[in-house]
Amino acid sequence: MKSFLSKRQQSVIHVIICLFLLSACVWTQNIPQTNGGLPTSGSPAGSTPGMPGGPTAEGNDGEIDANLEYGPGSFDLENPTEGLAALSSYKATLLLSFDGTQDGQSKKWERTYVMLTSTEPAAHRITVDTTGIASDKSPILIAEINGVQYSLDGENKCTAAIPEAGTTLADIWEPAGFLFPVIGAETAGSEAINGIVSDQYSFDERALGEAGLSKSTGQVWVASNEGVVVRYLLTTTAGPDYFGEGIDGTLRREYNLTDINQPVTIDLSRAGIGDGAPTTAVCPGGLVDAPLMADAQNIDRLPEMTSYSTAGSIADVLAFYQAQLPPLGWAASGEPSVSDTMGLANYIKGDQQLSLIVTNTENQVAVSLMMEAASSGYAIP
Repeated sequence: MKSFLSKRQQSVIHVIICLFLLSACVWTQNIPQTNGGLPTSGSPAGSTPGMPGGPTAEGNDGEIDANLEYGPGSFDLENPTEGLAALSSYKATLLLSFDGTQDGQSKKWERTYVMLTSTEPAAHRITVDTTGIASDKSPILIAEINGVQYSLDGENKCTAAIPEAGTTLADIWEPAGFLFPVIGAETAGSEAINGIVSDQYSFDERALGEAGLSKSTGQVWVASNEGVVVRYLLTTTAGPDYFGEGIDGTLRREYNLTDINQPVTIDLSRAGIGDGAPTTAVCPGGLVDAPLMADAQNIDRLPEMTSYSTAGSIADVLAFYQAQLPPLGWAASGEPSVSDTMGLANYIKGDQQLSLIVTNTENQVAVSLMMEAASSGYAIP
C-alpha cells in the first residue's frame, strides 16, 4: 500500500512507535537524540532505545502533495508551532499514549512532555515522564538558563553543557513540534479553551494525507487573537502498514497551551513530575558573569569557565578585572598573586567564587576565568 504520509510524519511516527515498543529498531533519519539526558543532533533514532528524539520546533514541513485529496474544509494548519515565539511565556503540555498489541501481546505506554518557556529572561524547562516502559529512565528534566542546558536524570544526577546552534530546547523539544500539519480542516465554531477565545476546527485522516492508511479523528483550537494552537487532539487507529510490523493499536495525542504571557518559574525542581519530590539539584554553575578584554581572541565558553587570549600583559589583565568586576558585585578576596609568568586573583559574589588565572604563553597571554561555589556545589536558584 502506498504511504500518504510526508517524510516528516513517517519519521515522527516511526520514532514514537519504534522507541517505545521495539527494542531493536533502526532509522536513518537525523532525529535528535539524547546524551545523558541532553539533546544532541545527528544521532540515528533507535541508537538510544527508550528515549525518543525530542519534538522539533523547526516544524512539520508537511511536504504537501498537490496530487493527494486532503480534507474538505477551508482551514490549513501548516506549522503547529507558529506564533509561539511571539509569546513572552507559556506552558505547553503534550500527552502521547499508545494502546494496542505487538506480536499479539498487549502494549500500553504513556509519555508526557511539559515545556515551560520565558523570554524575559530567556529560559526553558522541559520534563519528560513515561509510564508503561520498564526500561525507561524517566522522569527526565532539562532546563536552559542563561545560555546553559542543565539535565537532571532519574537518579538526580545533574550535568551541564552549552547548546550548539540548533540544539536549544526551543529548537528540539518544543511539544508543538510533535503535532502534524492539518490541511482542509472544517470549521466547528468558537469557544474559550484554556481561558482563551479560540476558533475550533475538526478533521480526519484526509487532512493528514493518510487516507486509506489510518482512521483518525482530530480537533484543533487556534487562539482568535494570538493565532497560536491552544489545544490539539488527535486519535489514530491503524495497523502494521502504519505503525510497523506486528503492531496494531491506537495512538493518541493531546496538546494544551496554558499560562500564556503569565509568569513562569524556570528551575530544576522535581515538583509535579515523577514521584513529585521537590528536590532541587546541585548542578554545575552557569556561564561566567564577567566581561572580556576588548582584544579577546580564541574565546571558549563552558559552564563555570571562560578562557581566551589577549595581547595585553599579565598586569593589564589583572588591572582590567580589578576595575570591571566590583561594579558587577564581585568583591576581591585577598590580594592578587603576580609573578613574571603568572597572575592569580580571586573574587567572591554571594556563594560563588571567581578565580582569575593569567599566564604567559608564546606571543600572547592566556586568561582563564573559573567560577565555582564558595562551598561544595552550586544550586540553580
